[in-house]
Amino acid sequence: MKIREYITFDDVAIVPGKAVIEPSDVDLTSKFSKNIEVYIPVVSSPMDTVTEWRLALALARLGSIGVIHRNMSIENQVLNIKLVKSSPQSVWFEVLKAREEEPIESITFRMDEAGIGSAILFSGSLVSGIIVKSGLDQDYWYSKASSLISLLREYKPTPLLDEDGRLRVAAAISPFDERRVKALEEAGVDALVVDVAHAHNVNVISSVAKIVKNTSVDVIVGNIGTKSAVLDYLSKADGIAGFRVGIGSGSICLTAEVTGAFAPTLTAVLEAREALEELGAHGKIPLIADGGFRNVGDIAKALIAGASTAMTGRLLAGAEETPGTKVRVGGKVYKQYRGMASRGSIERRYAEDRYSKPSKGIEEGIEGLVPYRGSVISIVAELVAGLKAALGYAGAWNIESAWRGELARITSAGREEAKPHDMII
Repeated sequence: MKIREYITFDDVAIVPGKAVIEPSDVDLTSKFSKNIEVYIPVVSSPMDTVTEWRLALALARLGSIGVIHRNMSIENQVLNIKLVKSSPQSVWFEVLKAREEEPIESITFRMDEAGIGSAILFSGSLVSGIIVKSGLDQDYWYSKASSLISLLREYKPTPLLDEDGRLRVAAAISPFDERRVKALEEAGVDALVVDVAHAHNVNVISSVAKIVKNTSVDVIVGNIGTKSAVLDYLSKADGIAGFRVGIGSGSICLTAEVTGAFAPTLTAVLEAREALEELGAHGKIPLIADGGFRNVGDIAKALIAGASTAMTGRLLAGAEETPGTKVRVGGKVYKQYRGMASRGSIERRYAEDRYSKPSKGIEEGIEGLVPYRGSVISIVAELVAGLKAALGYAGAWNIESAWRGELARITSAGREEAKPHDMII
């Protein structure tokens, strides 16, 4: 038997390339699925402490997309879709926009009417100040406004809209739940994300083929971790709009530890890319790198390896807009975050078939806390700035040019040298 070698993000470094533009001018536009373009190549994971309608709405207003988790009733998931699709599209429904010369009384009245706690003042096209209503949540509203200002320096938020001018949203599904698929399609969902821990399964492939044939929206398949999985799907299910790749890399995932099965996200992307390139389909069928990201550098490495977007739970889980419960520990605020195979998620029962059919009855995830980070706008602002800088180092000017970038294996000595060293911190 030949033993494969797996590599992950810490094993490689981005090779600096010749830059032809400044990092701030890097275009992050990419594909979430065959027919859905995103302006920020980071999307949210369908986890029950991460993505419900509030986060999906905020991301769509900023130019990305959220995938509503399926660990809820069909009716509730449909409601989540409708809440996003029916909401105003502009990011200025997150923070008020006002002219410097407008009377303060008028601004605060509009803030009260809209239920918004902060406003950004403009003098011409330049930001001239921030107004924040006093109260218990004034720090949150100030952070939201200041983060939007930071984001505006890097990127002009462009809402992600469908052909009818409504915000886009995706939803996770079981490949065996035809009633949910039909209800979500009728509700106006833009994409369906098949949500199975190990999708390289003959029963899943057969069910996915039927879904793709009978639905009019994009269907993304996941999770897979090998070249053969991509080839099997594309030989048996025509019309797949994307693949979600990576098995067991998530920060709250115990799959590798409990079962011994593992496909690191970086390796999974490289294998899936190889399969698509053999078929002449890389770039036509998007790859979503899912899980294991600890920082923006990891995301950049996944994009250079061949992914079109990165899917994350942990990097977004601390946002105000996530459904995770806030917890105060030692004077600091955290938010609940758990894997979809943790006991808490399994007990909700709606997504118990994600890890097999029927459920295996073992836990492949944990529950924990992540630091509270305020509005998701602040997180997105950091991700956008960091990604532009990282891709700029690679010599890329957009996502497609990033695919021509290089990654180099790094030794343990090199890894140590890359950290701060030879000083007292």
